Amino acid sequence: MTTMEWFQEKVNKLIELDTIKEKEETLMEMQIKWRNCDVLEQRTIAENLNSDPLMSLLLQDEDIRDRVYVILTMIYDGKYEIYKKNPDEILPLINHSESVIRMFILKQLLSSCEDEQMLPVIFRDVNLIVAVINRISDEDGSIRTIAKNFITKIGKNLNGVKILYHGEPLRALAKLAVRNDHVSFHVGDVIISIATISKEHLEATIQSGFLSSLINMLQDDDILLQSAAIKLLTPLALTEEGLNYLEQQEVLTKLFGKIICTDENLMSNITTPNVIKFFGNIAQLWPNEMFLKYPDVVSELFRILYEKDCLLLGVALDTLGHIATNMEGKYALQTLGMLFAMKKIGEIIQETDTHYKISALNNLNLLINVPKAEQDNRILSLTKSWFDALCDDPLGLIVKMSKQPFIDIRSASLEVLATVASQAWGQQYISDSPGLIEFLLDRNIETFKECKELKYKVVQYLSEAESHVFEAGTIQKLKQFVNEGPFYVQTYTEVEYESAM
Repeated sequence: MTTMEWFQEKVNKLIELDTIKEKEETLMEMQIKWRNCDVLEQRTIAENLNSDPLMSLLLQDEDIRDRVYVILTMIYDGKYEIYKKNPDEILPLINHSESVIRMFILKQLLSSCEDEQMLPVIFRDVNLIVAVINRISDEDGSIRTIAKNFITKIGKNLNGVKILYHGEPLRALAKLAVRNDHVSFHVGDVIISIATISKEHLEATIQSGFLSSLINMLQDDDILLQSAAIKLLTPLALTEEGLNYLEQQEVLTKLFGKIICTDENLMSNITTPNVIKFFGNIAQLWPNEMFLKYPDVVSELFRILYEKDCLLLGVALDTLGHIATNMEGKYALQTLGMLFAMKKIGEIIQETDTHYKISALNNLNLLINVPKAEQDNRILSLTKSWFDALCDDPLGLIVKMSKQPFIDIRSASLEVLATVASQAWGQQYISDSPGLIEFLLDRNIETFKECKELKYKVVQYLSEAESHVFEAGTIQKLKQFVNEGPFYVQTYTEVEYESAM
């Protein structure tokens, strides 16, 4: 008898056994046997075993359900053979009272979506698709996520989209969308994920009517619902077709109106951060086009910095930093008056609470950071001018912050110092700063691992400077520091030897 035949005999026997003890013993035998099978035998069993009796036991016999679940998980985990061979048994298990079983079945279905040959089979099983759609409202967050991923995978295929936005699946999605705000958000998340795949997917989603419903939420009296809608629509705005559609629906104009009317409605402070992030994400991709159409967005960000608006300061800093992560964004900000904003960022680093200091330092790093491959005279001139605008002694300010006893401020400052050290003008600044090289090379100062690594990063950049920036002796010390690594500890013998010399 082959191993496969042995397993099939045991599975068939389970139905005939009368007592729970006998069934448990048989399942334990199967479990032990499985562990002793080689990979080829396990694959043969997974592909050929008639598991209908096991599936039936999941539904009917509560006393041994856990053991049956263990066996099924062992045999089919990461595979999709269950749905392939037992499509009729799957449907009731999707709504099983035990969450672990619902999750197991949904994982099998999710795996089935990866097989192009299985997709047509799934597309024909409308009842299955509707059952999974309804699991988007599951109380278990993990099950909800798998259900959403399954529906999104179905939606990636254009034939799948047609099925989702038609008949019973469409009605199931529509019912969930109005059940409550929480479930509505998850349905909207799936809809947007599908709409952002391609122009054709966007068109299908528009025709379904779901996008109109999301856009209408922006005008709802419920501020939290408005805020959720803005979050959902943001990924759509990051596709060219999606942005065009939202502009046609005047969504951007309406959202910008929410920024400039913040003072008129105190509750709008809940939505304003998401609106700012919305525009910031778009501007990071298309800064020139965005600021040409909505120049007042940056003006509003600058206003928040000038007034040190505590409610919005963090998100304004994050948005400016995000926009400046590419060179085009830096140049666009420069044309709109970034030099004046840099002075305010310098004040925030010096004068505000720790939380805002760290945010300002982190985003300063993004603002002046330029990868080596993209460095040229023009961009380095810009970053130098921004750094200089922070205060009368910007390098002194950053070094002072890097000597703070708190790791969060210290590490954020050293990160800025590393970015300064990666640029030619910054290397010269460091060279001209009395005592700074000694501070960087002193291994006894740092106790935090992260700070040791950041200091090493600073020194590494400095060791690569042009020969005219540092004296030969200094270059030698920098290179030796780099060769020794970030965590090098000088031994007592070495100290004695150096002292004797």
